[in-house]
Amino acid sequence: MAALYGERFCRMWEFYLVASESAFRAQGHMIFQIQLTKRVDTVSLTRDYITDRDRKPPEVRQASA
Repeated sequence: MAALYGERFCRMWEFYLVASESAFRAQGHMIFQIQLTKRVDTVSLTRDYITDRDRKPPEVRQASA
């Protein structure tokens, strides 16, 4: 990665990741994900489709993928 972005960028990125991990562990930070769309029916109103998939046995998940 350093060859592509440079050593300075890699150091800053590593610092950002370490600081982020520390903040999540010690200060209770959270992540929110927002999906924006022009049409309401494009995206599900809930995220149930993710947990429904995770509740299925692994062999069923692989077959439907």
